Amino acid sequence: MNNSVPTRFKGSTYVLKAVLFCIVFTGLFIVLSFTKSFIPEKFERLAHGVIGTIAALLTTFLFLFVEKKKFADIGLAFNKKTIAKFFFGVLIGTVLSGIMSLSVIYFSDFKLELNASSSLWRFTLCTLFYIPLAFMEELGFRAYPLTMANKGIGIRFGILLTSLLFALYHIANGWTIQDSFLGAGVWGILFGLAAVCSKGIAMPTGIHFAANITTDAFGTTTDSYNIWVLKFNDGSAIVNYQSSPLTTIVPQIALLLVGIISMEYYLMTKKTAGIQ
Repeated sequence: MNNSVPTRFKGSTYVLKAVLFCIVFTGLFIVLSFTKSFIPEKFERLAHGVIGTIAALLTTFLFLFVEKKKFADIGLAFNKKTIAKFFFGVLIGTVLSGIMSLSVIYFSDFKLELNASSSLWRFTLCTLFYIPLAFMEELGFRAYPLTMANKGIGIRFGILLTSLLFALYHIANGWTIQDSFLGAGVWGILFGLAAVCSKGIAMPTGIHFAANITTDAFGTTTDSYNIWVLKFNDGSAIVNYQSSPLTTIVPQIALLLVGIISMEYYLMTKKTAGIQ
């Protein structure tokens, strides 16, 4: 009985560190975002990612400095496998997000047309800003916070906690409740699992990046960098192909099941191997 009290207290401390980190990161990000007013609007998304990365790095440095730890202690170390993990994540994210986007299109009875005013090269150049956007959120939620949460409450609840914090962060950024919890929150489970499995954030950054650009591949106007243009079957224009909660909720629930099943399978294999 006497030994259980310090253990519980230590676990609570780890959870508190994870939550506090996300709060500090979000607050610092908001403060630094005021500098975007000095940046041309066409570079807004790139600036958003760069500023967010700076905020995440500063927060990480601050927390590690207090604990007298190094970036490598939480899996932030570049090595020869980093690039390969990133691109493997891109493959996973493209498949998952592609299936989700196509299912929304299928159930909405839309038709696809190739965007003649764009190209694969233009699309690639116009979506490179998603790399710092993905990296800063993975650094902000799947590096220090996930490491602390996993130590405090285990992998399962650590992933779920950081996914919840990730969803709340998106609500603070103006997202709807559905998109925050069934969108970002569900993806957060997959990002967290990828971080745990790969022991770093290169793979979840790749998945995150691919999930963003795959969605961007489908547009509603020809005056864009999107690869495909979506229209109603009668040829009339679509305002937003993901605007209907009914058509998006089924793919989101399906992805949630994929995330939960994958996480439980991973935990079961670790338990069987005697690692957890």
